[in-house]
Amino acid sequence: MAASRLCSAAAIAAAFTSMSMSQNRAYADSRSWFPFFSSSPSPPPPPSDSPANQSSSSSKPEPNEPKGSGFDPEALERAAKALREISSSPHSKQVFDLMRKQEKTRLAELESDKSHNSAILAHNDIERQQKLAEAQRNLLQTQAQTKAQNLRYEDELARKRQQTDHEAQRHHNAELVRMQEESCIRKERARISTEEQIQAQQRQTEKERAELERETIRVKAMAEAEGRAHEAKLTEEQNRRLLMERINGEREKWLAAINTMFGHMEGGFRTLLTDRNRLIMSVGGATALAAGVYTTREGARVTWGYINRILGQPSLIRESSMGRFPLASSMSQLKNRITGAAAAQGKKPLDNVILHPSLKKRI
Repeated sequence: MAASRLCSAAAIAAAFTSMSMSQNRAYADSRSWFPFFSSSPSPPPPPSDSPANQSSSSSKPEPNEPKGSGFDPEALERAAKALREISSSPHSKQVFDLMRKQEKTRLAELESDKSHNSAILAHNDIERQQKLAEAQRNLLQTQAQTKAQNLRYEDELARKRQQTDHEAQRHHNAELVRMQEESCIRKERARISTEEQIQAQQRQTEKERAELERETIRVKAMAEAEGRAHEAKLTEEQNRRLLMERINGEREKWLAAINTMFGHMEGGFRTLLTDRNRLIMSVGGATALAAGVYTTREGARVTWGYINRILGQPSLIRESSMGRFPLASSMSQLKNRITGAAAAQGKKPLDNVILHPSLKKRI
C-alpha cells in the first residue's frame, strides 16, 4: 500500500512538473508557483526517463493540455491537489528528494546541452574565423599582387620617365655647352676689343699725362722761383724787423741793466763812503779778487801752453826747442802767433786748393 501511494505521488509530481513546464512554455520566462521548481525556460526532460512516470502515465492518463496560450485553472487545481496529497503523504521527503534529483539531472542535462551548444558555437566561430582569416589572407595576397603589379608598373613608368628626363637633360646640357662656347667666343672678342680700347686710352692718357707733367713742372718751377723770391723778400723784411725789435729790446734791456747797475753802484758807493769798515773790506776784497783772477788766468795760460808744446810737437822738435824757462817760451810762442796771424790776414793759404763751394765758404 505504501509503495503504491509512493508511486502515485511520484506520478502526480511528474505530472505537475510537466504541467509546470507547459505553463513555462506558454508564459515565457515566467517564474514557477513553487520554489522547488526551476524557472528555466528550457524544455523539460522527456517523461520516459523515470519508470514511475511510465507507470503513472499508463495507469492514469492525463487529459490533453490546451494548446492555447491562456491560463489553465484545471491544471492549477490538479497541481494544488497533488501538492496537498504529497504534503499529507508520509513519504513526502522522499518525493521531494526525488524531485530535487530529477531537477538536478535536468539542470545537468541543460548544462550539458549548453556546453554542447557553446562548443558548437565555438566551433562555428572558429570556422568563421578561419574563413575570415582565409578571406583576409586571400585579400592580402590579392592586395600584395595588385601592389606588386602597381609597383612594377610605377617602376617601369619611372624608368621610362627617367630615360626621357635623361635624354632631355642630355639635350639640354648639349645646348648649354653650345651656348657657353658661343658666350666664351663673344666674351673673348669683347675682351680683345676692350683691351685694345684700353691700351689706346692708356697710350693717349700717358701722352696727355706726359704733357701735363711737363706743363706742371714748368708751372711748378716758375711758381717755386716766384715763391722763393717772395719768400726771400719776406724773410729779409721779417729778419730786418726781428733784428730791429731784438736790437730795441736788447738796448732797452741793457739800458735798464745799466741803470740798475749804476743805481746799485751808487747805493754801494754811498754805503761804502758812509761806512769806513765796509770801504776797507770792499777795497781789500776787490784787490784780492783781481789778483786771484789775474794769477789764475796767467797760470792757466802758461800751463796750457806748456802742455800744448809738449803734446803738439814731435819729440825731436820738442827736445831740440825745449827752453830753459817755460814762461819765456810761452811769451815767444805768443809773439809768433801774433805775427803769424798778421801775415795770414794779407795772404790766403788755400787759394791754389780746389774745394767744394760750401766747404770753401765754411773755411
